[in-house]
Amino acid sequence: MRSYEIISILPSKRKKVYKVESQGEVCILKEYESAEDAEKEMQIANKVALTGYAPKVIDHQDNLVLYEHIEGENFCEAFRFATMTDDVESMELLATRLSIFLQIIYSFTEKAVREVDFNNYVVKDGRVVGVDFLKVDEGMPYEDVASAIAFALMNSAGQYYDSYHFVYKLLDCFKLDMVDVINEVKARLKRRASQVGAKDDIDIDMLLEGLVNFDKKGVDWRKLV
Repeated sequence: MRSYEIISILPSKRKKVYKVESQGEVCILKEYESAEDAEKEMQIANKVALTGYAPKVIDHQDNLVLYEHIEGENFCEAFRFATMTDDVESMELLATRLSIFLQIIYSFTEKAVREVDFNNYVVKDGRVVGVDFLKVDEGMPYEDVASAIAFALMNSAGQYYDSYHFVYKLLDCFKLDMVDVINEVKARLKRRASQVGAKDDIDIDMLLEGLVNFDKKGVDWRKLV
């Protein structure tokens, strides 16, 4: 394992993450709970890194993995700013870029992200790059769409409806109707609300009813890569 010097500790729930300097370059060091967890995420990252949508693995040993440091704008911060300023163009662009990332994951790993968290992505050179793949597992793309919608609704900088343009565009990109994912979105909203606490006493059924009816044109993600 390459030698390194810790620069700072980064927030993470299931592992320890550090920004480090190694051989004159800034890298990300992840210390996992087990070597099995390290191997799992490393394998996913290696596959996705071939597309430029994940950091490269530089070195590893046991439960330690040294990754390329991806410098970019935090996706969650970009999303919240777009909803705060009611920037429809930015919301739709973010949704399009996220849809490409999610499709890339499924195409190259045949797995789904499972739990979409906007804090786990950065925007660099016009693409969404993932920096955490530990929860990637068996699943279908529509589940990731539902997870992303639930996260967007719960993390809008303003009201829930301020994120609707993002939601609509994401569904368009996957050629889905809200009714296709509504049950999955409802389940994930209830889970998120119980975990972090809802902004207000929102009626989830009423919220979802406002999302069901809208026009869609559909976007072929393969033309956008």
